[in-house]
Amino acid sequence: MTKKNTICLRCGFVQVRTDIVDLIKEKYILLEKKRMCPRCNKNTPTIATNNIEKLRKKLENNPNKELDSYVFKLIKK
Repeated sequence: MTKKNTICLRCGFVQVRTDIVDLIKEKYILLEKKRMCPRCNKNTPTIATNNIEKLRKKLENNPNKELDSYVFKLIKK
């Protein structure tokens, strides 16, 4: 099983999940299905990435989109 990190786009909570089988070739992907966030206690939109540290470095150097800047603010905490 491959492990993917998911990030809640509402509060920034990071989870390690093994039930995600999407191939991630980009920095991250926005998951179509909302996931339950244990901190928010709601189904929220999430993104998935292979490695949080690599994602943080990529977004720090070159945030291309508005979502990139938002994700960087969430994981910078």
